[in-house]
Parts: sequence; C-alpha cells; structure tokens
Amino acid sequence: MRSEPFLAPSESLSVSKFSLFPHAAMVLLASALTAAPLSAHADDDENKSSVRSTVPNAQLQKELAVLQYKPEAASPACIDSLKELHKTQAQLQEEQTRTNDQDLAIAQDVLESDFENSIEICSPDVRQLCETPNPEKALALACERLGSIPDDAQTTSAAD
Repeated sequence: MRSEPFLAPSESLSVSKFSLFPHAAMVLLASALTAAPLSAHADDDENKSSVRSTVPNAQLQKELAVLQYKPEAASPACIDSLKELHKTQAQLQEEQTRTNDQDLAIAQDVLESDFENSIEICSPDVRQLCETPNPEKALALACERLGSIPDDAQTTSAAD
C-alpha cells in the first residue's frame, strides 16, 4: 500500500528530508526483522546460537512495536543501527544459501551483536516515547509489553 500513489519517482526526490525521515523509519521498522531465523541448519552449535539470539530479537521487536506509533521518534542513530542490522541479516542469508563453513558462525555472532547494538541505540527513543503524557491506548499497551527497562541498565549507561 502506497500512501502517495500519484507521485512520479522524480517527484519523490523533491520531498523534504524531514518528511522522508518518518517514511524511512517506517520502512526500516517494518522490515528490520523479516529475515529468517538465525540458524537454518540442524547442527547443535548453530541451534544454540539461534536460541541465544531469540532474546535480543524479541526485545528489539518490542522496541520497534513502540516506535511504529511514532516513527519520527526514532533517532538517526537508531535508524542507522537498524540499517546495519538489516544489511547483516541479508549477508547472513546469502552466506547460508552459498555455503556451510565457519564464516557462518562469525556472521551469526555479528548479527547478534547488531541486534544488541540496535536495542541499546534505540532504547532511549523508545523510553522517551513511552514517557509521553497521556499516550494513546495502543502505544501504552506496546510500552507495557516492552516491560520496564531495568534501573541498573540506566545507571550503567550513566556511569559510562
């Protein structure tokens, strides 16, 4: 579904950067986690990696569910981290179809790190959105599903 069906491709370039940012954020938020599970193989080590990686995946999905209510609340750093995550997912998928070598384990580790980075980078944007006074009911529910961010994570960030 396209919200601007009458724009020619050349016209879309003339749209201001501010109005493109929410669109880019929405595209990234909607597509950031569409890749296949991390492990497509049955090897025990890879299954452990897949299970280990479901926690960051689930947490990031919760954060993105909050940001979908106001995509422009996502900072450029958050958007960039999601782009990097999406790029790594694509590389991992390509690697899985091409070969079954040790580079695959490295790619899975990089992907897990990208998930964790995106969670850390997008977390302040999510927190700020969840602290909005009188949020819409759907946003409040998404924030509730997110769960509270542990206080020690906030104090650790402040100590750094």
